[in-house]
Amino acid sequence: MKNTSTLAARGLSLCLSLLSLGAAAQQTPPLVYSLENTGASCAAPALPAFSQLPVVQPLPDPFMKSDNSARSTAFSDWECRRNEIKTEIEHYEIGTKPTRPQNIAATYAAGTTAGTGTLTVVVTENGQTLTLTSEVVLPTTGTGPYPAVIGMNSATGSIPAAVFTSRSIATIRFNHNQVTTYGNPQLTDPYYRLYPAQTLANSGQYSAWAWGVSRLIDGLELVQASLPINRQRLAVTGCSYAGKMALFSGAFDERIALTIAQESGGGGAPAWRVSETLGAVEKLGATDYRWFRDDMMQFANSNVAKLPHDHHELMAMIAPRALLVTGNTDFEWLANPSAYVSAKAAQQVWNTFGIPDRFGFYIDGAHGHCAVPATQQPAIEAFVEKFMLGNTSANTTIAVHPFPGVNPVRWYQWWGTGTPILPAEPLGKRYWLEAECATVGAGWSVVADTSASGGSYVKVQSGLSSPASAPTAASAYLTMPFRADSAASYSFLARLNVPATEEYGYWLKLDNEAFQAVTSQLATNPGFENGLSGWSTLNATGATITANAVAAEAHSGTGSMKVVNPTAQPGNQWRVQVSSTAFPTTIGKQYQISYWVRAAAAGGSIRLSTGPSSPQYQADQPIGTAWQQVTWTITASIASTTFLFDMGQVATTYYIDDVSVKEVGATAGWRWLKLKEAALTVGPHTLTIAYNAGGNAQLDKLVVATSTASISGKGGAATNCAVTAAANPLAKPGIEVYPNPATDHLTVKLAANPGHVRSIDVLDVTGRVLTRVSVGNQATLSIPSRQLKPGVYLLRFHGDQTATQRVLVQ
Repeated sequence: MKNTSTLAARGLSLCLSLLSLGAAAQQTPPLVYSLENTGASCAAPALPAFSQLPVVQPLPDPFMKSDNSARSTAFSDWECRRNEIKTEIEHYEIGTKPTRPQNIAATYAAGTTAGTGTLTVVVTENGQTLTLTSEVVLPTTGTGPYPAVIGMNSATGSIPAAVFTSRSIATIRFNHNQVTTYGNPQLTDPYYRLYPAQTLANSGQYSAWAWGVSRLIDGLELVQASLPINRQRLAVTGCSYAGKMALFSGAFDERIALTIAQESGGGGAPAWRVSETLGAVEKLGATDYRWFRDDMMQFANSNVAKLPHDHHELMAMIAPRALLVTGNTDFEWLANPSAYVSAKAAQQVWNTFGIPDRFGFYIDGAHGHCAVPATQQPAIEAFVEKFMLGNTSANTTIAVHPFPGVNPVRWYQWWGTGTPILPAEPLGKRYWLEAECATVGAGWSVVADTSASGGSYVKVQSGLSSPASAPTAASAYLTMPFRADSAASYSFLARLNVPATEEYGYWLKLDNEAFQAVTSQLATNPGFENGLSGWSTLNATGATITANAVAAEAHSGTGSMKVVNPTAQPGNQWRVQVSSTAFPTTIGKQYQISYWVRAAAAGGSIRLSTGPSSPQYQADQPIGTAWQQVTWTITASIASTTFLFDMGQVATTYYIDDVSVKEVGATAGWRWLKLKEAALTVGPHTLTIAYNAGGNAQLDKLVVATSTASISGKGGAATNCAVTAAANPLAKPGIEVYPNPATDHLTVKLAANPGHVRSIDVLDVTGRVLTRVSVGNQATLSIPSRQLKPGVYLLRFHGDQTATQRVLVQ
């Protein structure tokens, strides 16, 4: 009897296991859907006014309902949750994407060349008509139906065509200007005439363009008898602004099996919240508002934490379908660290549904913007193989990035807890250095000043300068050793007070490298002289760049930059990209940029951009054969010292010379200036500063940081002024801080206080002073901690010397 019962139990267990396996197999999420939005009938979430939205500092939980009433990681609940995210993105960011119109027609006409043709889609709404015409190229082998890639404004986006054509994949070009014109949207554009309720204020172009891609897919359905396309194997791709376009299109149309979004920048893969903590990147308040709703601007700067969603959820809308995103670390504007954090957060959705191979990211550098280097191509080909051709053996487990020092988990570790707390942590890595705590050479003076951090600054002694070359005497140097505990790319910023009518100049070197000159923004760069002194060329498409040493072909001096465009490229502009090491940038300042230019033959034009995908472009300027000066004042803080000289349409030779960058409205006062960038390895380093120009510039302190966000005021506690207990007279009798970790309050015991501690600052890890406590005659005092969020804080003691202690609040 016992044996029978045991066998029965085992049989029941086996039966339940088989049922469980069968249920799991049935619930494997599909690769693609046959409807544009399978959850169109899901209830819409409440959409609170801006003033009613809560602040959520970390990334929002993609599995939590918009009203916070329930959280579900079940795939069966995802469709309706996905539609909540869709509604929020439409309402707060891009505007409503209209549903499929009732009056839509399509035709396909084969071209004169085998395999080519034109797909025409005609939409009629409100008595208005919009026509899409797309060039189609079919494989020359087989009979189809063929997988197809829809490229944003080109046949295959920025991916080499051979990736698709060598695999018998059809290519379809989406001509986005037929919906609304890139760079110059008007209410007379076809889309806005079709939908008069959609305006330039309440409906951004990404809503319109995503709608246009969906109408193209409708057209493929209507002409399936004459155009053999496999609509279960559709992909979209694009790069930069078109990378955003591909991402929104893939997120908003479930008939797209694979989305490849290249280098999409802010408004694409990067999370707005994370980007706000970075430096000169495309942030929510510094993107192109022709692409988004006007009132998205209310979430700019610190208000970004009120946005109900973020772009890890935009990417997650593509789940369970396939998505590959790429980045390019050569371009700061693209917010690559933010893209990495956002990708890691989005990845949790695919992982939760048991399909981690359907999402990947590849962030690298050493290539032009929108170029596909040999390192990235295998990853792209793997996603194409698996999700367009059904090759299940292709390895799509792709997670490449160069950010070992970035901790993405802190942005989403709260998911499932119901308590949206962003753990306190530095905005990247930061090393603060007080100038007066350096080894100060005799050529410098230390001056007491209460407006300076630590109460002092340094300045070059009167009459000393060395502008032609770096000085060699130790008396000219400030030497500041520090240690980096994370390998990464760092910015070096200085807190300076430069009189409005004067300039500053320093020589800088890191470790044993050669000195590099850093001079005031108010100085004019010598231009593009022989050897492109002070400049480096990054990229040229369709043209060649040379350091021209022919003095007669220079505006002034002995040389210029010579650019040769051998062939005209109508409908396109080629791009010459150079980067300057001569112009340190000022955090949050505006600039006027001017340069001299001429062409060997008349008829060309030029325009300038200050970022690789910046929305701020100078208007086209006609170029003659005589030298002319072009000046442009940008309307926001400079994004990059990478300059894009866009010239095209004609075949000719151009000369550029005497570039200058001038800060707008420069005034005296303490400000943070970016001096240089450098890659640091883990270990000890030494920063050496020598004088260049003389003058009355005051140097207070420096920060070496992976992120330039939130650097203001006097900055954080300097590591090079930290004194150990053995050397610090404040610490000899023992400054006791307890309990540590603390939950309610901190007790500070100063004993006999021989160091004459006068006040104690409580700082967060970014160096921001949260509160100041006066000591007076107290030997023991209590500092409330209950009003601080859990995290790490610094107590800074001000007395005869400065001491700092780290505390943890739980």
